[in-house]
Amino acid sequence: MSATPTIVICSGAWPLAIFFQPLIQAFEAQQHVAICKVPESYPAFDPANPVKRNYDGLFLRDKVLNPLLEEGKDIVVFMHSYGGVYGAEALEGTSKKERAEKGLKGGVIAAIFNAAFIAPKGVSAMSAMGLDPENLPEYLEHDRTTGLVGFKKGAAKAMLFHDLPDDEANRLADMLPKQPLTCFSTPAHWDPYHDPNFKGKLGYIHTEADRALPLAIQEAFVETAAIGFTYVLKNSSHSPHHEQPGVLAQVVLDMINAIAKED
Repeated sequence: MSATPTIVICSGAWPLAIFFQPLIQAFEAQQHVAICKVPESYPAFDPANPVKRNYDGLFLRDKVLNPLLEEGKDIVVFMHSYGGVYGAEALEGTSKKERAEKGLKGGVIAAIFNAAFIAPKGVSAMSAMGLDPENLPEYLEHDRTTGLVGFKKGAAKAMLFHDLPDDEANRLADMLPKQPLTCFSTPAHWDPYHDPNFKGKLGYIHTEADRALPLAIQEAFVETAAIGFTYVLKNSSHSPHHEQPGVLAQVVLDMINAIAKED
């Protein structure tokens, strides 16, 4: 492992890259480079031509991971919430072990989930969340003309930002963009959970007081994916990157070191 691997942050659904700036700064304070990039736009909705691959996963692979791999960088992928779905499927062929066997430098040395949904191959984010795309819960708004889905402000404050001051929760909830339903309804085409190249390279950071993804479901995901390294952030909501970025960054770095020691 290189002394300071690049940490790639996969945001969850709806958040903007700027939402993770406090966490990026916390990593930088520990002399680690961290980046978070999200698509600026999505293809126009066309019900006659449904997408075959998750656009977020394609963007992550093409625009973020591949350039780093071409530079021979060691990479840690940090995935929050829905980021655990598209982030995981984008890891195909990226492990440092597999690349080394091909004579290539760099690669993913660890993949760490945080309050994240787990979607094995063939499972969509919607299915992993236990949602029916034809009968969405009341807290979501679906525009069937554009195919976009939004999080209602009151629900976002209550489920995503409930530990933040009200003015900050209002500000963040107002910033949430809309996202194509197809991002959540397209099944994953690959997963790392039983890939020998990722054996012992997966970690999960639980959020104990999560209202969007209850702890019991997180624990079930860990069991399904056979993830070996875990940590519980006590009394944490679904958004520790807002509420306690310094603590979260340290937990991630500690987990990276623990995974590295298994080599």
